[in-house]
Amino acid sequence: MKENDMNDDSYFSFNLGDGMFAVPVSHVKEVMEFTALTPVPNSLPYLLGVINIRGSVISVVDLRRLFGFAPSDDLSQASVIDMELPQDGDKPFEFSIIADKVDVVSSLAMIPADSVSFGIPEAQRDFVKSVARRGDTFILVLDLEKIISFIEFDVENTGAAGFSK
Repeated sequence: MKENDMNDDSYFSFNLGDGMFAVPVSHVKEVMEFTALTPVPNSLPYLLGVINIRGSVISVVDLRRLFGFAPSDDLSQASVIDMELPQDGDKPFEFSIIADKVDVVSSLAMIPADSVSFGIPEAQRDFVKSVARRGDTFILVLDLEKIISFIEFDVENTGAAGFSK
């Protein structure tokens, strides 16, 4: 699919454990197989470390740990989704997340939902922007800006090592 064929309603979906999640495809820079990463001392448990992507040092976030899910001990089959978020007047903020399995790029129909908890701890429920459905599968659409703001706040308040910017 060509980039200009995708519109604002296109989402990139992926699995974390048994759950299906999605982010706007406009924020996805590339997807690659998991490679070795360099741990960062004194970082938060969900900040796995940094990887080198074409000469850039990029922070890697484990959303499973951030959401309070059981972490995966074996990342050999995992994928790395490299993302960019626009910043006011600055170059985009780049970071990567770990996915157990990548899915597809598609349009999603958002559905009304009384709750977006779906097993996510209450403190992290703001990370879910909306709920979508594809067939019999519910997909949680993530709010990347709120996730990044939370991590930056957490790093600042704990004194832990943070994002590589």
